[in-house]
Amino acid sequence: MSTNCAKANNILLVAITRLGDLLQASPTIIGLKQENPNAKITVAVDKQFAAICNGIPGVDDTYVMDMSMICRCLEREGEGIVSAYAYITEVLEELRSRNFDYCLNMSSSGYTALMLKMLGIKESRGWIADDEGYRLISNPWSMLFAAFVYHSNRDYNSLNLVDILRCSAGVTAHPDRLMYDIPEEASASAVTFLTENGIAHGGPLICLQAGASQEKRQWEPRKFSALLKLLVENLNARVIMTGTIQELPIVNQILKGYSHQQVVSAVGRTNLDQLSALLKKADVLITGDTGPMHLAVAVGTPVVALFLASALAFETGPYSEGNFVIQPQLSCCPCNPNFPCSRPDCHDQISPELVFEVTKLRLNTPMGEEKNIHIPINLANPSEVMVYRTAFDADDFLEFIPLNKNIAAMRSGSTMRFFDAARNAYRALWKEQFCQIAAKVPSIESPSKSLAAKPLHSEVRHGLEAIQAHAARGRELIEELNKLIIDINSPPSKLGAVNGEINENNREIEELGLTYPIAGALVRMFIMENQNLRGDDPLVLASQLRGLYESLYLRTEKFDKLFSHYLQQQ
Repeated sequence: MSTNCAKANNILLVAITRLGDLLQASPTIIGLKQENPNAKITVAVDKQFAAICNGIPGVDDTYVMDMSMICRCLEREGEGIVSAYAYITEVLEELRSRNFDYCLNMSSSGYTALMLKMLGIKESRGWIADDEGYRLISNPWSMLFAAFVYHSNRDYNSLNLVDILRCSAGVTAHPDRLMYDIPEEASASAVTFLTENGIAHGGPLICLQAGASQEKRQWEPRKFSALLKLLVENLNARVIMTGTIQELPIVNQILKGYSHQQVVSAVGRTNLDQLSALLKKADVLITGDTGPMHLAVAVGTPVVALFLASALAFETGPYSEGNFVIQPQLSCCPCNPNFPCSRPDCHDQISPELVFEVTKLRLNTPMGEEKNIHIPINLANPSEVMVYRTAFDADDFLEFIPLNKNIAAMRSGSTMRFFDAARNAYRALWKEQFCQIAAKVPSIESPSKSLAAKPLHSEVRHGLEAIQAHAARGRELIEELNKLIIDINSPPSKLGAVNGEINENNREIEELGLTYPIAGALVRMFIMENQNLRGDDPLVLASQLRGLYESLYLRTEKFDKLFSHYLQQQ
């Protein structure tokens, strides 16, 4: 599986997703263009998100697909199914005729994987399908994304989706923020909007995005109302409420709680370009994890972002330097995005006063000087809520640096020190594994004996040693299986018995990943790599599986050393 940048002339990016996801792909697109300056880049996109591609630098062409039409046809059944088949056939024929020599599937859906299989593009990365239509993952970075999206592993990830996307394409050179170009006419419309609404001059200009993709990720209207009052009456702020027409009831409820002539609504009154121009004019955007958050970052406006419910800043936080992110620390946060929440207690961890103070800090701090900020614990108790600033590490990966750090603060029964060390260890491990970026820590021959004896690490050590024992057992079973395969006189029953032991050993490895959540990503990567093995030669497959056991053993050993190191650094 290659992790190097594509060398191609005709590139297809499949991005049939949401507005925010397309914006998060912009560093990858620009990076591909920088490293393949003569290549043509085409983005295949659903029609409702096609407009965003017009503003992303590096996109030469868009191929617009009507996914809703396909769904409507399938719902009709009968002739509708025939119509859907005809449309899909037309799409495939058109894309084949363009003779792409490289494709990156940035969507994890089964139907896009199947589409790539039918297109037969020579080099395809991301989610693809085998000859029988089963979904495969062709790149370790794409596997890593899937491993950390697996719910119980999310607490231990510190790699942003943007970096995972660009690494899956092998992109090294890239802009340190999302990118979007604003048309001149949209910029002019923003000036007109401010003038016509009487807020062209005055205090700081703040955009506020209240709506979110899920109700549980949307801060309560009464809290927004209280925040508006603080912003206007303490900072003389001019506030523009943003959102789609569907979000108007939410904004109306907020404005019912607090209204002022310096608070105006642009909800339902802007298209994408006009919204981007308004965001560009703003000094800061206050928002949840939303498409407008990514759009603000893409036009260079800093954000104060509230990550509630299933939203996790490390995964999809604002990709640029100098943003502030507020993340509740309840044991149930982040929750499963596929289930509603009848009691979103995480909302109560973030007060209007905290958001006001963080916004004021962002407004009063020159860009580039955020490292001098520290938020007192009495304002943001780290056992309840963390406040981060965004920056880039020495290897140009986005990182989230705590502004109210207290290593003794507790979360889910463990200290922040524990989680920080685990995130840092995984971050260093995967960069070394898949980017050949050596971990920038002193050489550690073996974990510290004094540290190993401490309760903080002893349970982790026990789990990692158990995984290594199963990895070693797996290698032994493969050696036994190889001998049986080579010996033509081996009874089938013996082959079946050894294969059964291998399956049982793998099942026990999977259980260890669930029993020891900190090791979950190590185990999940092994499981996915195993699931993606393909071939007809049993000796070749056995050799590949032996290599996976070896990788699991060595990764576990390296993670243990890195985790020990970072614990000592706290």
